[in-house]
Amino acid sequence: MVEGERVLGRFTVGERIGGGGHGTVHRAWDERLCRWVAVKSVEGDNAERVMREAHAAARLNHPGIVTLYELGSRPGCAYLVSELVEGPNLRELAASGELSDRDLAELGAELCTALEHAHESGVIHRDLKPDNLWITRDGRLKILDFGLAKQVAAIGSRSGSDSFAPTEAPPATDAGTVLGTLGYMSPEQVRGEPVDARSDLFSFGVVSAAAILFSMFVSFTLTPALCSMWLRSSDAGSGNGRHTRLLTEHLTGDPARAR
Repeated sequence: MVEGERVLGRFTVGERIGGGGHGTVHRAWDERLCRWVAVKSVEGDNAERVMREAHAAARLNHPGIVTLYELGSRPGCAYLVSELVEGPNLRELAASGELSDRDLAELGAELCTALEHAHESGVIHRDLKPDNLWITRDGRLKILDFGLAKQVAAIGSRSGSDSFAPTEAPPATDAGTVLGTLGYMSPEQVRGEPVDARSDLFSFGVVSAAAILFSMFVSFTLTPALCSMWLRSSDAGSGNGRHTRLLTEHLTGDPARAR
């Protein structure tokens, strides 16, 4: 996409505001509803997969999850139009040193409720990381980028299955395919094995531990092993023993222990 281009017949592309291995994101003006939105374009081999798996995000309706407005495509390219979040992501906010312990606790609680909604709706994010967690101008957390989302049976579904029951990878993702961001992925996700909601909980543990400990997202990517080591050290989590234990449990390599 380039500035000034119109996509899907109604969105005029503005400046680029993000991007990565799975596509680029631009601010865009919705000519029909007169509002700013975010448009993500994904080209090449990932386009068809993203179109299929983005349908998972469309079923979610929660204040802690960015709303997906529209999907569209042209040959070789997929477009995802979503709510535009004005504010920093968690990586930027943690690096600024402006997060208090209370802020971290409140943001963590908001993330938990958003994940709970997604998992009860049968959707697993699979790419939780600081860059996908944005803080609005009024201080609310929102989860972005469900482009790698996996759809499973919702908790309490008639099938008797739930999002904590490992299922085979859906047709949208070939079994054995490794998707996600190394450093925040659960061990089973790294191995290309079937994943469930506990994989998101593992990623939640990595993100939370990194934010609580040293706000070092910009310097390097913290590995689960390093987070666990710090959490178990005598200096980590001082005065927050319960929080330390909870995060250590989320960083276990055994999904059966992360229930």
